[in-house]
Amino acid sequence: MRQAGLQGVSPRRPRGFTRRDPAAETVADPVQCDFTADAPNRLRVAGITLVSTGEGPWWLAAIRDAFSRRTVGRHTSQRADADLVPTALEYALHGRPVEPGKLVDHSDHGCQGGFN
Repeated sequence: MRQAGLQGVSPRRPRGFTRRDPAAETVADPVQCDFTADAPNRLRVAGITLVSTGEGPWWLAAIRDAFSRRTVGRHTSQRADADLVPTALEYALHGRPVEPGKLVDHSDHGCQGGFN
């Protein structure tokens, strides 16, 4: 096939993620890759990942407190839609209220992966 310039067709739909506009303005990163906190509810780290289950794939958004390393908010969905992370953030704020201006919520810029 390669010699003839042919390529097979995959029956699967290509799975892609939304790409950020390269011209879009980004927010400064106040964490600078330092994920240590001197007290609870000062720095939280958010992430999403795709989890394979017996019922099919599910998306998980989780929020962890950098001081205690405990998950303080989470939400699952069959789709990685616009409600996934904000819902996990709402659960985190409801479960552990914080003083205004004292908390930094950090997330990456769309690289899907899990917590290690």
